[in-house]
Amino acid sequence: MERIVGRDRLVSTTGGGYELVRRPLGNGHSEYVVRPLVTWHVEGELSEQAYADYLQEREATADERKEKNLERAALRAKQRVRHLCKAAGVDTLLTLTYRANMTDWVLLKRHVKEFNRRMARLIPGWFYVAAYERQQRGAWHVHMAVHRVPRTLEHARGAKVKSYSVIRAVWRAVVGELDGNVDLQASKRMRAPSRIASYLSKYMVKAFADGDAWSNRFSSSKGITVPAPQRIRFVGWSFTDVCIAVFDDMPAHDSSQLVWKLSRRGAPRGEEGCWFILDTNIPVREPDFGDLSEGTYWA
Repeated sequence: MERIVGRDRLVSTTGGGYELVRRPLGNGHSEYVVRPLVTWHVEGELSEQAYADYLQEREATADERKEKNLERAALRAKQRVRHLCKAAGVDTLLTLTYRANMTDWVLLKRHVKEFNRRMARLIPGWFYVAAYERQQRGAWHVHMAVHRVPRTLEHARGAKVKSYSVIRAVWRAVVGELDGNVDLQASKRMRAPSRIASYLSKYMVKAFADGDAWSNRFSSSKGITVPAPQRIRFVGWSFTDVCIAVFDDMPAHDSSQLVWKLSRRGAPRGEEGCWFILDTNIPVREPDFGDLSEGTYWA
């Protein structure tokens, strides 16, 4: 891999160890990325003609580079949404909709802001992460991850009211004659934050595919700090030894709570990397041994 900085030509070499990016997000979440160490060195300086050719090529590929930059921005937004959901410990997923064909983006953002202002008055510590999506007919709707929603709220007269009924009433009061509704599926309540984060973050990439500006497709409350990643260089270590160090660092967990994958993207043969995502909120399932009839076996 190479880069041009000014008129210097930089070339990368991979090997000699690995870098670990460790991100403890709290609430039972940890992420680890292991990748080969990359070293950059100056290979030489471009000649006048080579530099002119380089500038001409950049101009010719400007649209392609812009598309790649947007794709990278969408992936950063996806990561940001995932980290916010985990750091906040979201446990409930709401979908805010309009019965009317509401296509006004500015009005949508105004409604979401007012809805969350009112909810914060009703539920202290209210936190949300919202992703916005267009329906096929063009109307906007909102996927919103929240946390610490009590099952009931106390009415002004002292009566207990289901929190879902209050949330729906607040949204309908905000949107008025546009006639709103709130969907809170029972199967999505109290789910692991990592699964809610995955559900929300997919809309960042979808927004890129639709050609929309990714920065306009999610918003969140303020007050949650996502921990900065910790970067550790393992010079001279083997890939196996670094992975063992990662497992030694992890808190106690069940295998069903850990997702991992090998990755060789951008690395030469034999220089693999990997990532691990741990969520100890995922309920541990009892083993299912299935049919123990003759001929059944497990490797």
